[in-house]
Amino acid sequence: MATSGSAGGPRVRSASALGRVVRAARQSQGMTQSELAQRARTNRYSLAQLEEGDTTKAIERLFDVLAALELELTIRPRRERTE
Repeated sequence: MATSGSAGGPRVRSASALGRVVRAARQSQGMTQSELAQRARTNRYSLAQLEEGDTTKAIERLFDVLAALELELTIRPRRERTE
């Protein structure tokens, strides 16, 4: 589930929501999966899995720990962009 957060970015509570946010951000920046994978020092297959919401043990553990602590992940740009 991804909902709007108080910090202006979506709140992410699952691997599938994380994947949707990553895909939307990549597309809004006009990047292909291959371009983003290269910038992120990974491969396109791994990025595609992330965007599809595939759950790895690490991602599953992350969301389990956040839920147990009653915390949530909010996605927002690292810094404000000026145009």
